[in-house]
Amino acid sequence: METILTNEKDERFIELSNELNNEYYSNIGEDSLKYLDYNTLEDPHVVLLVLNWGNPIACASYRIFDEQSVEIRRVYVKKRYRNKKIAYKLVKALEKLAMENNFKYSIIETGSENMAAINLYKKLGYEKIDNFGFFKDDDACICMRKEFKTLIF
Repeated sequence: METILTNEKDERFIELSNELNNEYYSNIGEDSLKYLDYNTLEDPHVVLLVLNWGNPIACASYRIFDEQSVEIRRVYVKKRYRNKKIAYKLVKALEKLAMENNFKYSIIETGSENMAAINLYKKLGYEKIDNFGFFKDDDACICMRKEFKTLIF
């Protein structure tokens, strides 16, 4: 497996994002459709793709949220490759890139019933915060934030 850095225009990323949208639809039905506009890939994204023999099997991205923060987005691993710490490694790698670009925080949103994702983000050091922006009054969502710690040598 190899991990590559790309952007939101990469067809492989778009394909995986569409699979993620379809999975949301399978899991929560028509309620998932209200998030389609939020999940567009119009804003610039820093994207990591995992390829297995050249085939895209996982992705994660971030986009700039504000002057100090990035928003982790589109974290997805195809079902047969789950439980191998791929999502964990992708988010850690995105955090490293964000820190290298002088961001101080990372925020993320996920479904309030998506315990696998919530547990992953807690393991990565994210803490629940008040829902932001689009998700402000949406009980179906949970928002989390992590402050990057700088290492002093």
